[in-house]
Amino acid sequence: MNIKELRRNKKNRNLVLYLRKVVESYRAGFVSSKELKTDLHLDFKRVRQLNRWYFKHRIIPYLKPKKRKQMKPETNKVKDLEAKIKWLEHENEMLRMKSIAWETLVDVAEETLDISIKKKFAPKLLRS
Repeated sequence: MNIKELRRNKKNRNLVLYLRKVVESYRAGFVSSKELKTDLHLDFKRVRQLNRWYFKHRIIPYLKPKKRKQMKPETNKVKDLEAKIKWLEHENEMLRMKSIAWETLVDVAEETLDISIKKKFAPKLLRS
């Protein structure tokens, strides 16, 4: 992109896309800093700021990819899974005992109060 194309877009001076085009043209060598100063009224300090911004946001992400979380070694995974299985078996046993306790509570309540508490699972026939 040459200086004529950049000069045409004066109203877009503060847009990020325009500033990125200016920096890319400067970095590629299509436009010199003197041309930027005379034609676009950008002083060298502003060009340096834009160049640093461009480098930080456009180039560094490609140079330094994001670090990924390291996975635990396999031995720790096996131990963790065994501990989880043990905990789940204990939890299952506790829930089973709780279920039995609720069932006996309902049975005792049915016997003492002579009412039907348990739900009947037989489907009701619709009248036609």
